[in-house]
Amino acid sequence: MWKGSLLYAVIYCILFVGHIIAAAKELDLLFRIIATLVTLMTMVVGLSTHLLCGLFKEDNGIIVGRYACLPLSAVLGWAYAGMEYSSLILIWVIVAVFIQLLSERGLINYIMHDGLDGRFSSSHQ
Repeated sequence: MWKGSLLYAVIYCILFVGHIIAAAKELDLLFRIIATLVTLMTMVVGLSTHLLCGLFKEDNGIIVGRYACLPLSAVLGWAYAGMEYSSLILIWVIVAVFIQLLSERGLINYIMHDGLDGRFSSSHQ
């Protein structure tokens, strides 16, 4: 679980530093691209960590996302609110938690589905 999560964190940090550098050098298009990637990575943190952990044959990457989505989405909301406290922060957190719950439910249904191993369940024979 930790190799995939660490890879997610490294990618996220590189993009975060990249967006600061792009903003400082007034590279608006690059800044917007990186900010969009950071936003997407934040909103689908559970799915991202699950997929990255899968690269290393690790389990439970989704659990990391479950806990990481709260602080990451709160900080993202704070950034989109102009770095001031606003109700917009709560909206970002709620949306991120909702996406996380949908991701978890989808992955659980996908992983636990009877037909994924190529065999039919007893009701299909």
